[in-house]
Amino acid sequence: MKREVVIIGAGRTGRGMLGELYHADGFHITFADNSPQLVAGLRQQGYYTVKMSNVTTGEVRETRVTDFDILDTVNDHDAYINALASVNLISTALMPDAFDQVISDLLEAIRLRMTRGTEDLLFITLGANYVGLFEYYDSRLRAALSPAETVYFNNYVRLVMSIVNRKNLLPKEEEKTEDAYRLTGDDKSVLRVEDLEDLRALQILPGFFRLENNLSAAMVVKIWTGNLVQCCMAFVALSHGITRSYDASFHSLSSLYAYYAAAEGYSAVAAQYGLPPRTIEEMRYPVTVFRTKAVDDDLHRIVRDPIRKLGKNDRFIGPALCAARKAITPYYICRSCAYAYLYRNEADLQSIRLQEMLQQLGIRRTVMTVSNLDPDVPEEKLVLDLIVNAYWEICGKDPLSETVD
Repeated sequence: MKREVVIIGAGRTGRGMLGELYHADGFHITFADNSPQLVAGLRQQGYYTVKMSNVTTGEVRETRVTDFDILDTVNDHDAYINALASVNLISTALMPDAFDQVISDLLEAIRLRMTRGTEDLLFITLGANYVGLFEYYDSRLRAALSPAETVYFNNYVRLVMSIVNRKNLLPKEEEKTEDAYRLTGDDKSVLRVEDLEDLRALQILPGFFRLENNLSAAMVVKIWTGNLVQCCMAFVALSHGITRSYDASFHSLSSLYAYYAAAEGYSAVAAQYGLPPRTIEEMRYPVTVFRTKAVDDDLHRIVRDPIRKLGKNDRFIGPALCAARKAITPYYICRSCAYAYLYRNEADLQSIRLQEMLQQLGIRRTVMTVSNLDPDVPEEKLVLDLIVNAYWEICGKDPLSETVD
């Protein structure tokens, strides 16, 4: 087998983590992306660099990624589908709004492989910050397959959970070079991948794959504690005029909210999945990891697309409901969530839409709509009330000024 991979998504994670790791492991990479500008730029430049810093030791290393092709998933669609159908390994690094189109593309590729009579196993590592990621892809792919295609899928296609968790940032002004696609971040050198027997037998198994069990639970921990910390800290800090994660991690209120929200979130997840308690140092780490300039990030980037982040299964409401079901009061999660409703950024369309909804519907109905909360369900009512009450308190306004249905 050739050491080849198609990486769907050539953004920060696709380039900064997956691309760097596959390149270092000797794979030829074909990137695929739906941005014509990104595709044209990377194709013309022919390389990009990734600067990685160890957040513990401060050691810095840099990789120049070359030997890759890049395809436009729309304008080079036939070549893209052919590339998907011709390899044994595909990795994704996507935002949720791209899932359905990529599922459609994978269906095309699977059908092409079936038509060709390809009987080599195809492994597709799924990478995104999304609870229920495997179930989303698996259920939608299977729903679109005919009985004969389902047999082929079961025999020759393996969906594989993975967790992409390297911080991939645009360089600061002083670190910019002639490389328009340069990235900086931490130096995580492994990709956490679900341990499958078939995957262990893969002749071209990447050396950076760290095979683990039950990554679906690990994804819940990542989103409902790790990503929760980032968003809690960011929304609170932004309300106080702070725009960088390094500064936010030292700010008394934003760091406090992040710490206690993470404690609530992890307690809930641990109760749900039977995980061990965390030590004090483990509880502090999700906040203190930002206390280094090496991973200093723009808070506006962290909180981008707030409506998505306020979804029922996402980083605020997901752990809040899990906590409520386990008789843990999600006080700090919900207070941090209230700050998200105060966020306004003219450059973020979802932020503007959220403020328009607040003007039209008021806070209670907006939260019910955005987070799909049902006040007739006890734990959902608790979360709804905690967010709404915190919103009014933080605003310093009279809740009686708003009409409540």
